[in-house]
Amino acid sequence: MTKHSFYLLGELEKQIMEIIWERGTVTVRDVVKILRKKRHIAYTTVMTVMYRLAEKRLLNRKDHTGAFEYSAAQKRESFFSRASGDIIKKLISECGDVAIAEFVKTLDKVDPKKLELLEKKIREKSNERI
Repeated sequence: MTKHSFYLLGELEKQIMEIIWERGTVTVRDVVKILRKKRHIAYTTVMTVMYRLAEKRLLNRKDHTGAFEYSAAQKRESFFSRASGDIIKKLISECGDVAIAEFVKTLDKVDPKKLELLEKKIREKSNERI
């Protein structure tokens, strides 16, 4: 996986990232303590997932007196913006008009205020092309 490649998070990855986005810098022990309030989970499971998130460059990892400290490599909004963009580009490149048609079909379920924003963005893009 390249530095700028993004993907959807698995459920445990998402829970861990949400904790880190909320808390800033954490250790595995911190995350385990928070997760165990809702479910039983092994320390080694959390450690492995956090290590892999660091390998994927979603987390920064720093050795701090024998315990690694982790922080998010980017803000939550930036992550989801880039991930969404990557997903949309991939869908359009692989499925073309079908992906666009399916997107349009879902618009009837979207909040009207979000539709207004989408319409505004489309108008802006159209004006850029002129």
